[in-house]
Amino acid sequence: MADKLSDDQVYERLHAAYLALGREEGETVRGDTALKAARRALTLLQMGHLAAQDSADDKNQAIKAQDDA
Repeated sequence: MADKLSDDQVYERLHAAYLALGREEGETVRGDTALKAARRALTLLQMGHLAAQDSADDKNQAIKAQDDA
């Protein structure tokens, strides 16, 4: 089984995914909308993850439905 990622590693992966999307616009409305939505989602996940780390809370407030696991 693979090693588990630390909170810092999780944040770094989220940020790397955000950076991988680049700043370019999509050629079509569909593509551009998908890129904008992905950037927004990754930004919110990063912010929620950092807020959860700062408050020592296991819940990421950027995610609406969370299991109690």
